[in-house]
Amino acid sequence: MKMVSLVSSPSLPTNVRHVRSISLPSRSHPCILQVEEELAQLKSWEASSSSTANVETACGSIVRLKRLYTSVNDLISLPQTQQALSHRKDDKLVVELLDLSMSLLDLCGSIKDVMEQVNEHTRNIQSALRRRKEGLKSDPSSLWKMKDAKRAILALKKMNNKIEGIALLDLDHHLSSLIRSVRDTCALSVSIFGSFISSKSIFGSKPKSTNWTIVSNLIRKPKKASVDQPRISNEALESHTEVIEESLECMSRTLIKARVSLLNIRSQ
Repeated sequence: MKMVSLVSSPSLPTNVRHVRSISLPSRSHPCILQVEEELAQLKSWEASSSSTANVETACGSIVRLKRLYTSVNDLISLPQTQQALSHRKDDKLVVELLDLSMSLLDLCGSIKDVMEQVNEHTRNIQSALRRRKEGLKSDPSSLWKMKDAKRAILALKKMNNKIEGIALLDLDHHLSSLIRSVRDTCALSVSIFGSFISSKSIFGSKPKSTNWTIVSNLIRKPKKASVDQPRISNEALESHTEVIEESLECMSRTLIKARVSLLNIRSQ
């Protein structure tokens, strides 16, 4: 009988493996994660406190905003951020970040001026009440300070619209995260400071009037409780406004540091 040899087909080498290409997302720097966490917490705080807007909740919002500014500045100060921005110092990105920081500085300064007026008016009311003097009115310059603050808020809105026009697809993961953080921070600044300036519990329902009746009522002994206009002690109002002023001062210093970092990038 004729022997038939069986020839096995060639097999693939045992060391050959099929490799599937997997694109993993870039890992975010801890500073980015910190900013995102602070943004989420502040948005949650704003949503929960919007129905009970008063000087206490406004104080809480501004204190949280101060922490957010510090975290964003830490992100800008990172060597990784500095290097990424230095590669783009000739385009509009760094310039627009500088303009935005200037708008935020102007806004903080305007709100600080308003708070100084609140403190001054509170002291005058306290003195008038001790003398049993009624009908106290604030300095007419307070009207202009309120208008300056509102103009600063509108200017910030316009600047933030320019930042929103930046195409994130042209940026790497780190820079796109930075721009998103800056956008959200500015949007929250507009919302928080806008609500603060419009607060009936501090400045009254008629901003065109120089008679700050609500501030006066806040620190008087209540004849009747009011949900819309809760009374607080003079000491409590002064305490809240002092915390707000300190937070605004800290925010201004933080913005100056951020501007110095950005200006150094442009000068390289």
